[in-house]
Amino acid sequence: MAELTISINSRPFQIMCRDGEEAQVQQLAEDLATRIANIRRDVGSGHRAGDSHLLVLTGLTMCNELRDLRHEIGRVRDEVEKTTAARQDLHARIEELEETVSGALEQAAERVEDLLS
Repeated sequence: MAELTISINSRPFQIMCRDGEEAQVQQLAEDLATRIANIRRDVGSGHRAGDSHLLVLTGLTMCNELRDLRHEIGRVRDEVEKTTAARQDLHARIEELEETVSGALEQAAERVEDLLS
C-alpha cells in the first residue's frame, strides 16, 4: 500500500491507496477539490458554508450526476437492444427474400429449359 497526501478544500489528508494508483487517486482528489471550489463559488460569498456542508453538497451533486449517467446507460442499452433486434429481423427478412428470389430464378430457368426443349 502507498501513502499519499492529498489536498481537499486547502486541507491536507493522508490516505492509503494501492501501489501504482497514486496518480489516479491524486487526479480524483483534484477533481473533488475543483468540484468543491465550484460549489463554494456557486453558493456565493454571502453564505458561509463549512467544510462538512460543502462536502455534502458536492456528494449530492456527484450522486445526481451518477444517477443521470446510470439513466443514460440504461437508455443506451435499450437503444442497442432495439437496434440489435431490428438488425436480426432485417437479416431474417433478407434470408426470406434470398430464398424467394432463388426459387423464382429456379422456376424461370425451368421455364426457359422447357421452352428450349
